[in-house]
Amino acid sequence: MRSTLKILLVLMITVISGGLKAQQSKMTAEEKEEARARYEAYQEKLNLTEAQSAKVEEINLTFFEGLSELRNSNEARFAKYKKFKGLSKERDKEMEAVLDDSQYKIYQQYQAETRDEFKQNRKGRNG
Repeated sequence: MRSTLKILLVLMITVISGGLKAQQSKMTAEEKEEARARYEAYQEKLNLTEAQSAKVEEINLTFFEGLSELRNSNEARFAKYKKFKGLSKERDKEMEAVLDDSQYKIYQQYQAETRDEFKQNRKGRNG
């Protein structure tokens, strides 16, 4: 079950780091390993029960299926962005229902770190 979550995280980071563009660059082995390590540390911090873990996996699977559909769609960039924000908002709402307050704070911190990393990566590519 943990390996599935790891794969989902790598997929999420790949999608996010590419900015939902069709011409996404592949992650290097080093980047994948770093993402895996960060995700394992994040999972450890969350300290999920088995029931929570199953629900979180289901939430993430639904989210990543939506990202995959979004990525493969021919919609305009802004339309994709709006749908991405909707998917993210829905995922946050579902995660809040599954996690306790301290776990949800950790989840939010992780999301903020991922967003900051994404912004830094975009600046590096565009600058």
